[in-house]
Amino acid sequence: MFFNIDADDGAAIGGWLAPDNPSAVPKILVRRPGEEDIEISATIQRPDVRDLGVHATGLVGFLIDDKLIQGLPGVEDIELLEADTGILIYRRFKKGRHIERKFFLFDGSIRPIEKLGGRSRNLFTLTYPSTERYAFETMLVLINNSFNKSIFMSGRSSFPRYAHFLSNAKFTTAALLSDPFEELAQRLVILSLIQKSDSTHMLPLLFTGLTALSDFVRDLPLEDPKGILAKFRNVTDEEREALISPMTRMFGCIPGETPERRHVPAALENLASMELVGVRSRFRDFSALLAGILGHDLTGDYEPVVHPSISALADRLSRISLVADLLEADLALYSFAEESVVSALSDDADVVARDTQTM
Repeated sequence: MFFNIDADDGAAIGGWLAPDNPSAVPKILVRRPGEEDIEISATIQRPDVRDLGVHATGLVGFLIDDKLIQGLPGVEDIELLEADTGILIYRRFKKGRHIERKFFLFDGSIRPIEKLGGRSRNLFTLTYPSTERYAFETMLVLINNSFNKSIFMSGRSSFPRYAHFLSNAKFTTAALLSDPFEELAQRLVILSLIQKSDSTHMLPLLFTGLTALSDFVRDLPLEDPKGILAKFRNVTDEEREALISPMTRMFGCIPGETPERRHVPAALENLASMELVGVRSRFRDFSALLAGILGHDLTGDYEPVVHPSISALADRLSRISLVADLLEADLALYSFAEESVVSALSDDADVVARDTQTM
């Protein structure tokens, strides 16, 4: 998908949208609070877009004006979405309410920060959670959206794949890391629950990149160490690829690479290039530092809680050498990162203490 908003002068919003099917006439959904959605089709020929090669006919242009939305200049809450995918392409910026910043939070957990969706939507004009669901071309369009100056993105996307584009688009980047054994336990439990429910068809949509574990988690004896060991002894190559050091893959590997210990230095270097790196075990510190960077509290009173069953499974997994081997790179990466975070926080505390004593 490709799109661009050309102008919003209050009385009209104009732009173009080229869907994934280059021969289809794009449809745009116009959404306002308390009103029924309005679906329109592109009606304006755009030879310039056709010449770019992203659409066969160039019939991709649209205009939202007072004829379609009565009193449009006074409609503050208006959104434009691609009708087929529901991807948000435009929302009006609210001065004094929305942050004039582009921010990407790399969070590799299968359970991202709860309540972040609503708070990010209140603070940013455009919000895109779970970015791992988007195709590469769509991601580039979202990142390079020059018309909007307030964008929030988060997810399990590959940092090496998008780092250059994020830097060029002036994004602030941050990362939140999880204990590798706890994260694996979370994944196994959640995927296992989905397999036992009527929602297995949702797995590819909700948990991109983890569908290869569907058979692995089926009948996985989560409370039986010997049964777990037997499962890991019989992993297929595809399952192994899905299990092996996902955090190192996310921060240190280019697409197609299998995470190894040699990728850890690259991952650490990439993390060092970010404005903020935190660990879930010190989440309140991460939250406070993030609020200082953004000038707003993004996480509120949220505190990640590890369910006792997850902690118990993580402990069982940590005692299985085959599992430790699969997570070798992540265990090294997390150890280095956590040590650096704790050291940095300790140094900051020492500085504050010294400053306080000299007052």
